[in-house]
Amino acid sequence: MIAILAVALCLVHGSVAAQEHPGGMHGGGAGQQHMMGQGMMHNMGMMDQMMGDMQQMMGQGHMTPEQQRQMRQMMNQMNQMKQEMQGPQAAQMEPQHTRQLQEMQQQLKSLKGQAPKPKQEQEHKH
Repeated sequence: MIAILAVALCLVHGSVAAQEHPGGMHGGGAGQQHMMGQGMMHNMGMMDQMMGDMQQMMGQGHMTPEQQRQMRQMMNQMNQMKQEMQGPQAAQMEPQHTRQLQEMQQQLKSLKGQAPKPKQEQEHKH
C-alpha cells in the first residue's frame, strides 16, 4: 500500500514541478508562465513543499491505515486542484485553492506529529 502511495505521490509531485516550470527544456510554454499569477505560483510552491513532506513521511514507513487514507485524500485533492489550475476558471479558483492548501498544511502538520519516531531515536532515549 505504501508503495502505491509513493508512486502516486511521485506522479503528482512531478506534474506539480512541471507546472511550475512550463515548457521545460523544450522552450515552449513561455507565454503560459506569464499567465500564471503570483497567487497561483505561491499555491504551486505550497503543493511542492507538501509533496516533499509527504514523500519523506512515506519513505520513513510505519504509517497507520488512517494516515495512509488521509495522505491519499490529500494527494487526490492536490491533483484536482492542479487540473483546475489548468482550466479557464483558474484565477477565480485561486482563493479557494489557497484556503484548501492551508487546511491541508495543517492536516499534514498534524499527521507529521502523529508519525512514530525512527527506531534510532527511540533507542537513544534511555
